[in-house]
Amino acid sequence: MMVLLSMVEDATRTDREIAELYDMNVGTVAAVRRRLVDAGAVYYVNIPSFNKLGCELMGFHIGSTDPAVSSDAKVSNYIEFCSKAPQIYDAIIGGNSIALYSVFKNATEMEKFIQSHNRFFSGSKRASKAKLDTTTFPYSISRGTYATNFAPLVHRFFKLDVPMPKQRPTMSVEVEEMDLSENEQRVLLALVENPMVSDRRIAPLAKLSRQAVTRIRHKLEENGYYISVCVPRLYKWGFEIYAVVHAQFRLDFGWSGRLQQQPKESTELSFYTLSKADEGVGNYMISSFQDYVTSVDPLLAWYHKSGAFDDDPEITLFPLEQCIELKTFEFGPALRHITGIGH
Repeated sequence: MMVLLSMVEDATRTDREIAELYDMNVGTVAAVRRRLVDAGAVYYVNIPSFNKLGCELMGFHIGSTDPAVSSDAKVSNYIEFCSKAPQIYDAIIGGNSIALYSVFKNATEMEKFIQSHNRFFSGSKRASKAKLDTTTFPYSISRGTYATNFAPLVHRFFKLDVPMPKQRPTMSVEVEEMDLSENEQRVLLALVENPMVSDRRIAPLAKLSRQAVTRIRHKLEENGYYISVCVPRLYKWGFEIYAVVHAQFRLDFGWSGRLQQQPKESTELSFYTLSKADEGVGNYMISSFQDYVTSVDPLLAWYHKSGAFDDDPEITLFPLEQCIELKTFEFGPALRHITGIGH
């Protein structure tokens, strides 16, 4: 459990660093890490900093589907749609609900995406189309974790007798014009699509020498073009519910005041958060319905009591046993689309 926590808290930690942190044997740490990865209990992701690649906004799309339409038809159609929509990097469907996360270069591209969704779900596929509500989070006026934040959740679930890891803070970032050579773009793409591969194996993928790949990797790391994370597949530990909380806030309440006063658990326990002055999205993995009642409900109580909500929040519950992951932090297609490499 402690090895898992350490991996999720900082994906760049070596076996020796984890062993020293928790006074463990290096060989034991290596064996546990290998077992977790081989069993599919965790996986590594390199998440690009899309704001540094000229992207202006992220999208959140959530909606309901017709319960009269078979689940197989809805799943099959949305698997096909997501495979054709490179802007989508994370998506889940289950029961009669669907949630999609996307990234766009600009508002025009987002509008084209919405039109492509409507176009795809026409004709014989129309019945399986979800009624999607779309919220945009422009980087320049939003805050987000922009990378996964599972460590506090893992610590809480396992009740480990070690200090609570620091949550990944929500932060503001500026949109920058992409300043990468073609070789640097190819290496970034190879790192994103092959997060656990060595520089030697990346070299032929990027059509460069191993030395060139190492040099470029260091530059990309130092300049924050991507961040490495370790994602736990929590359903393997019995987690039953994925909850998406979509809230609209009163602008006269004051964004800075809300961020300072809100319960820290609202972002500490959200494994992925997007927020702006009048709207926010939190994503929670919950072990059971009882845990939902005792953890999520009290968080929302503060917002209601403070008068921060402009309207009742929309809470969508996905029963994990009945869900299909359409995409899970899959950033390669979006990066190919942005850079034009391989198109």
